[in-house]
Amino acid sequence: MNHYIKLVTIAAAALTAISVQAEPDQRAQALFENLMAATISNNYEAFIAECDAGMKAALTKPMLEGVSEQIAPRAKTGYDAQYLGDLSRHAHTVHLWRLRFKDGKDDVLATLTVKDGKAAGFYLK
Repeated sequence: MNHYIKLVTIAAAALTAISVQAEPDQRAQALFENLMAATISNNYEAFIAECDAGMKAALTKPMLEGVSEQIAPRAKTGYDAQYLGDLSRHAHTVHLWRLRFKDGKDDVLATLTVKDGKAAGFYLK
């Protein structure tokens, strides 16, 4: 019987650990929030202020405008961002969020690639 209690306790602890929601580090969370706000408001200068040199060189104003036109109307009705976790990829950390919009339409996967405290990539899929 004692063995059974230990097994149940271990199983409960494991399930609790699995169900705990991961949280991003503070810098990644701030980057995500700033990039989302800049995307929603189509603020190119605020967006690239958070980006590394490669991202600044690759992103044009029309590119941000195109994403903003798609996301802003949905985001302005409200959305929830649920952090899903992170991945290590080629000396970068990729953070993932699920965006669930109040309009009830499809969710969006947000990926933020961070290197040295700057955004090296930000995609809404």
